[in-house]
Amino acid sequence: MNRTQSPEGRVTRHALVAAAIAIVSLFGTPADLVTTFSTRALAAPQAREADSDGPKGTVWVVNRDFGQLAIFDAATGDLLTTPPLAVGRGAHDICISEQAHKAYITAETDNAVTIVDTDTLATESIPVGPLPHHIEPANDGHTIYVSLASHPTTQPAPGRNEYAAIDTRDNSVTYVSSSTNSAARSHGVTPTQGGDKLYVAHDTGNEVTGLDLETGAIEFTVTGIPRAEEVIPSRFGDVLWVSSRGSNSVKRIDLVSHEITAEVAVGVQPESIMLTPDELTLVVSLRGSPASLGFIDTATVGAPTPAVQVIEIAGPGSAGDLAVMSPNGHFVFATYDKGTSGIGGVVVVDVRTREVVNRWDYPGTGRPHGIWYSRKAARF
Repeated sequence: MNRTQSPEGRVTRHALVAAAIAIVSLFGTPADLVTTFSTRALAAPQAREADSDGPKGTVWVVNRDFGQLAIFDAATGDLLTTPPLAVGRGAHDICISEQAHKAYITAETDNAVTIVDTDTLATESIPVGPLPHHIEPANDGHTIYVSLASHPTTQPAPGRNEYAAIDTRDNSVTYVSSSTNSAARSHGVTPTQGGDKLYVAHDTGNEVTGLDLETGAIEFTVTGIPRAEEVIPSRFGDVLWVSSRGSNSVKRIDLVSHEITAEVAVGVQPESIMLTPDELTLVVSLRGSPASLGFIDTATVGAPTPAVQVIEIAGPGSAGDLAVMSPNGHFVFATYDKGTSGIGGVVVVDVRTREVVNRWDYPGTGRPHGIWYSRKAARF
């Protein structure tokens, strides 16, 4: 995501590896995925609060079944909204523009984006559709990018091959073509930090496109990516990583040749994709059961057996959802659910040790899904 300073939220989903590694081979796949589940006791809140390296700020989580927003203290896990706020039916994903002091939530069933004032928690709604799905802010906070009709269940599919852009200064909405394929539907929308390009993953259409944000021109299309979910470019603009939910893998695209240069099997149904600031570790949320995260050592991508580790984060009966990373790359906050009638929550994982260090229950049933991290303390 594009911000003039270090991003405040899903930061390292969009700060990426400088591809100084020579491309050795295509489609290297690890022979074994190492799966572990840490059973050690979760770190005591007091210890985490005392750790100056521990997460600070707030974690914002939306419940897709009940259209709710719950806000947690990132250091203690304390619930700051009782009861959760109503934010629109089918609340799917969330992002925050720190510059605008507003959170933006895709209310998919309502064909709307709900705006929450981060200072007062006052809400308003603007029509965006059809079926707004994922959402990301520009680096300057002035534009919010929204994918549309990502998972059509009827034919002909609703909507068009486009995304929506919201101007945070006046809430105006512009619709822009995301693909030359009329059957494609946008899913993951990722602006570069410089604000000049937008990369769009199309789950329906199985492709990734790159757009010039000034002209709207589609500069390239890479096809053959089953259920392309999310993308992150390198900060030098030479590599693009893509989570491919349909092939249980992460693919690497060379942004000069626009060719797929490597593929890494990472686990069941990868979606959210994050990168540590040193660009050596990719972390991927996995949508299968039990809820899990995948870790890829980027220096080994392209080798015959890339280093991949999968850790379970919520145990039997859970399903994985989405995830975000703290700006320093030390922690990942991941949502999981136990179905519409179960109680899911948020897991905090230390990326350095790859261990679960905290777990917070969502305050009620339903599926927690979209999640955002803000380094700023609660102001409401």
